[in-house]
Amino acid sequence: MKNKEIKIELTLNSQKLHCGHNFLEDIVCKISDIKENKKIFDILSYSNNDEVREDISRNEFLSLKAIDKLLNDENIEVVDNLLSNRDINKHITNKQLNKIIKKDNTKLLCTIGKSIDEFQSCNICKVIKKLAKYPSSKVRYSLLQWSVSDMLTMKTLKLLCNDSDTDVSNEAKKELKSRLD
Repeated sequence: MKNKEIKIELTLNSQKLHCGHNFLEDIVCKISDIKENKKIFDILSYSNNDEVREDISRNEFLSLKAIDKLLNDENIEVVDNLLSNRDINKHITNKQLNKIIKKDNTKLLCTIGKSIDEFQSCNICKVIKKLAKYPSSKVRYSLLQWSVSDMLTMKTLKLLCNDSDTDVSNEAKKELKSRLD
């Protein structure tokens, strides 16, 4: 299903008021992020307004349907918000993550690298192998964040120690040294 214009109607003591996109942009971040509002977030995930989708992509209580819809969003910020959202990224599947990796977007790949330990529904080892060999040094470096580096195998760490990028190789050497001490 494609994105669409969301119609907003506000009712105050049985008086109806029709509102436009500015009102929706203003109130969407005020909608309580609770389980009871999942259906509202499902509807908002189809909004043709980037700001609305971007706001709800930061929420904790999104349905799997909304997560899937938003992971395929054309707005990189929406996808990046989901990838870095600890409450959401644990629901992301291998298939969804591989689809994002194929987009070849450095920002998204770095977010995946920095948050790899949170993708509980994915084969993390395979993703780490892909990112450790990725052409962009920025992506490879993202694997050496403090919470992620513990997940790297010795083999991957040694590979990164010999990286052509000085920052990657130096950080990998520090991690290897700390493990061997």
